[in-house]
Order: sequence, then C-alpha cells, then structure tokens
Amino acid sequence: MKRSSALAILVLTSSSALGQERAPVRLADLMQEAREHNPEYRAALAQARAAAAAVEPAGALDDPMLMVQLWNGPVDFSTVPIMVQITQPIPLGGKRGARRDAASAEADLARAQAAAKARDIAAAVARAYFDLYLADRTIAVDEVLEATLRSLMAAATARVAAGRGEQAEALRAQAERLKVQSDREAATARRAGAHARLVALLGRPAGSEIGRPTDPGQVAGLPSEAELRERALRERPEVAAARAAGAEADAQLRLAEAERVPDLGVFVGEMHAFRMPGVSDFLFVGVQGNLPIFAGKNRGRVDSARGALDARREDVRAVANRIAAEVSDAYAELVAEQRQVELHHQLIPVARQALSSATAAYAAGRSTFVMVLDTERDLQMHELDLASHLAMYEQRLADLERAVGADLGLARAAEAGQPEQH
Repeated sequence: MKRSSALAILVLTSSSALGQERAPVRLADLMQEAREHNPEYRAALAQARAAAAAVEPAGALDDPMLMVQLWNGPVDFSTVPIMVQITQPIPLGGKRGARRDAASAEADLARAQAAAKARDIAAAVARAYFDLYLADRTIAVDEVLEATLRSLMAAATARVAAGRGEQAEALRAQAERLKVQSDREAATARRAGAHARLVALLGRPAGSEIGRPTDPGQVAGLPSEAELRERALRERPEVAAARAAGAEADAQLRLAEAERVPDLGVFVGEMHAFRMPGVSDFLFVGVQGNLPIFAGKNRGRVDSARGALDARREDVRAVANRIAAEVSDAYAELVAEQRQVELHHQLIPVARQALSSATAAYAAGRSTFVMVLDTERDLQMHELDLASHLAMYEQRLADLERAVGADLGLARAAEAGQPEQH
C-alpha cells in the first residue's frame, strides 16, 4: 500500500508540474487563429475575392476604339482632311453570357478551393496539436517512471547491502532508467517538431510559445457511416469545386460554339477638311464584322471544349467516389482507435495493481526484481499506449471531419477528457 500511494503521489506531482510550466490552450482557439492568420488560407481567400471581382468585367462590352487619321490628303497639303472615328465591337451569339458564366464558375471554384484549404489547415492544426499532446504526455509518464526506477534502484541497493540481493538488480534498474531517459529525449524532439508545425500553421513568428494542450476525450456519439457519406457529398467543398469546374467547362463549350457567329463592329466617324472651299465636313457611319469561314479552326475549338467538359463530368464522379472512400476509411480508423482507448482504460488499473503488488512483494523478499521490472514496463507501455491512442483518436476524428466537410465535435472532444479517467 505504501508503494501504491507513493506512485500516485508521483503521478499527481508530475502532472501538476507540467501544468504550471505552460498554460493550457484550447484547440478551438488555435483553429480560429489559423483561420484568421494562416498565410495559405489568406492567399486562398484573396484569390477567391479576385475571381469574384472578375465576373462582371468578363461579360462587359469591349472598350470602343478611337481612331484619328489624316485621310486622303494631297501631298502639297492644300487641304488637310482629318477624320475622327469611333468603333464599338459587339460580340454576338451569346459570347458575353458565356464569358460571364465561365468567370462566375471560376469564382465558385476559387471559393470552394478556399473552403477546402480551410478544412485542410484545420486538420493539420489538429494533427500537430495532438502530436504535441502525445509528446507532453510521454514526457510526463517517463518522468513518473524514472522516479519509480530511482526508488527501485534504492531498494535494490539496500538489498545488496543487506546481503539479500544481487548487484545485477541495481544495474538492471539503472539500465531501465537510462532507457526511459532516452525515450524522454526522443519525445522532447517530437514535441519540438509538433510545436514548430503548429506555430507555422498559426502564422506566428518562429519560436512563439503555444501552451499546453488540454486532455482529450471522446465524442458522445457519431452518425452512421452511411449518413456521414451522404453528408460529405452535400457539404465537402471539393464536390462544389468539381461542379464549378464542370460549369466553367460548359461555359467554355458554349463560347467555342458561339465563335461560329460573326461579331459586329459599329462605327461612326466625322471628317473635316481644313482649307477646303465649299463643304468641308463629312459623316461616316457603317458596320463591319469578321467572317468565320474557316470551319476547321473552330471545329477544333469545339471538340477541345467538349472533351474538357466530358473530363470535368468524370471528375465529379471521381471526387464522389474518393470522398466516399475517405469517409469509410476515416470512420473505420476512428472506431478502431475508440475501442483501443476503452481497452487501455481497463488495462491501466490492472497494471497499476500488478506493479503495486510486485513492489510490495519485492520489498518483503517474496518476489524477484525481474517481476517488478516487468510489471513496471507493462504499466509504462499501457500509459504511453493510452496517450498514443487518445492522440490518434483525435487525429482520426479530425480526418473524419475533413472527409465529411462538417463539424463532428472535434473541438469539444479535444478538451473533454480527464487525465485519470481509468
């Protein structure tokens, strides 16, 4: 019982010390910060604004052409006829509408791409956040286990001094302690990497402090896999992007077909002949147009646009199939991690009782040192596995949210856990 109480005190002391070092930070706050400051997302939003601003000009008339010329003047400049002419091109056949529709589709595509970028960044923030949590938890568990090993080393040394133990026991405990220290160094390096990724995603200056992740939990319940697939096909921005690309291709096909129709140019001009006796002002009004008589040239444009439209239609189907697969995969991974978390919450109390019993028996001379080390190693494995599966559960939930394109409770689950639920 004394050994069990000491272990509990060590656990609480380590967790408390970690909390005092860095203030907790919520995943929801970091996601909001990323939406406001991530440079990639801000660039995608700027691109969407640029595409939206280009819609109205795309369907506008071309600027009129102004021409001023010396027209049919004699070489001796006895008269100086100056002509001023304005020409207004007028596209026919629905070209302006097709261009406007193509630009509108491009704007829809840019908006969908910005929304997809936001989802990607949110998932990346969640992955880095829970990598940071796992590294912190690993360091905390290793600190507790190192303290346990120090106690075992002291007990083994005392047994050797009393002639009731072997020197190998103390050396074995020291070796195990060095392994834990090596583990902690690796976790520290992983923490530095996760921290750097998170700082970059938030758009903060390098070296900024993030804070301590909260203890994660699990969502209360999820819709069925079939419901999530249907929801993904409605809400994933990639679906909207594929449809916008199809709409753009359809507008480009209509534009290519409209090229068969001639465009008009309406012009009006006035000429004034300086130094000319009699009538010196003349008016010119007319219409001109192109002659699209080379059918082969435009046939190639139409065939190319039709092929692009067929490709975009297939893209919509491909995106739907990929999304369904992503949802199924993320859902299966999440359910598997959920089960692992539940199992480890059952395993850890058993491992703690086993360690307490083995330690007490060893101190009383009724057990071997190897038994104590084995039970200690089991507890270490289960503690770290629980932290790993909790982090992976949250990351799989982030992947599922991205696959569905909707909020499934990740931000709430990220701070819903209790450090010692088991």
